Amino acid sequence: MALSLIEAEKAGTVKPRKKRERIQIMELPPSDEWFQKSLDSFGREVWFVRIQMTGLRVRRFGPFPSKHKGILFIDHLLNAVVDSMTDASNSLERYQVPLRRFGARSGHFPIVEDELCTQ
Repeated sequence: MALSLIEAEKAGTVKPRKKRERIQIMELPPSDEWFQKSLDSFGREVWFVRIQMTGLRVRRFGPFPSKHKGILFIDHLLNAVVDSMTDASNSLERYQVPLRRFGARSGHFPIVEDELCTQ
């Protein structure tokens, strides 16, 4: 059965899908304790994100319409934190113990441990 002209026109004008924003910075999968579910004033389900950083009190951000939107916010926040950590590591020499130079000391070299290498 052939389509009418109006139905054929509607069938050809499909809206293109929006590109879904991608998560880029997060290194760990999300945990349930990061999220808090609540209801807004209209009774809809909304999500809050709990952020805890060393030296700061726990903060709650939101409401977000879905967990995915909350994760995208966390990813954006982590991007800013990583930039700040890079700046901090560039000025680290100002605060840390000065490096000692180790020459040929008959096989006695400093022990270097890295958290990522020991796992």
